[in-house]
Amino acid sequence: MKKTLLLLLAAGLLGACSSGDEFSPAEDAGMQLANQVSIFESKSNQKTWVLRAEAVDFSALQSATLKNPDLLLKENGKDSASVTGQTGTFDYPKKLVSIEGNAKIQSFTENLVITADRFFYDVDKDRIWSTDKTVITRAGTKVTARGGVETDSKLSKIELKQQTTRLPQDMRELKGETL
Repeated sequence: MKKTLLLLLAAGLLGACSSGDEFSPAEDAGMQLANQVSIFESKSNQKTWVLRAEAVDFSALQSATLKNPDLLLKENGKDSASVTGQTGTFDYPKKLVSIEGNAKIQSFTENLVITADRFFYDVDKDRIWSTDKTVITRAGTKVTARGGVETDSKLSKIELKQQTTRLPQDMRELKGETL
């Protein structure tokens, strides 16, 4: 009887010490998780950018870790571009957003797509850049910047670093017509 009681007590202690697949912030005092989070900045009663994420870990004092971030850039109150990826961070003191993992910029005003492994956005300087191979696609034309790109949130002027270009085959492709 005593051995059975000790076995049950040991099994109970082992079960209490094991951790499950999911956890909540209450189980780990250092974790501060939130779902479906939006962070934004406004000037003159208009949002200039909105950073949304499926989940955010706020446990670090200097930054937040983002799951499936979507940075929506605005111009004159209208959506101008979106920067998306699988993960990201928001550094509070530097006001610096990084988005990585199949990162993509979709410009709504310039009708172009820019892809890279990672993009950075400096909130104060209104500057977006990448440091590695970046591909810009617009109307059938692809430009590869091996050293990355730098632009503002309007994406109207893009500086390419170490570029190569694939030109369209004919005028119809240049105009964006399908062949």
